[in-house]
Amino acid sequence: MLINMKNNKGFGIIQILITLVVLAFVGAFAFKSYVGNTQTAVKTGVEESRKVKELEGKLFLASVVRAEKTHHALNSSYVYTGWTASNAQLGISTAGNKYFKEFAVEKTPSGGFIVKVKGSGEMEGVELTADNS
Repeated sequence: MLINMKNNKGFGIIQILITLVVLAFVGAFAFKSYVGNTQTAVKTGVEESRKVKELEGKLFLASVVRAEKTHHALNSSYVYTGWTASNAQLGISTAGNKYFKEFAVEKTPSGGFIVKVKGSGEMEGVELTADNS
């Protein structure tokens, strides 16, 4: 069977329009899926970023508690402080911290202590506490 190439004039306007409509639908669904996945990834990234920043505060909090317990074991007393960035008696400083720049050690009624660390910058308003009553 021979095909006459002279009568074939390419795609018709209807065929092109149908192809464009199909591509538009596929593109719309793909774009919607992409935007949804991107927003989910950004939201997850922000939550994970906050957890990592809080981890700095928790680790610093643990180091102050450890320093207080060591000081108590050696000197039979705790070191209580107001809000500060460092304490020479405990050998503690917030100099290496990016998000938590101040801490305080308060006395509890039972004779123990509470350590608080205060966030700064992106973590402004966040306060973490460890109670060692």
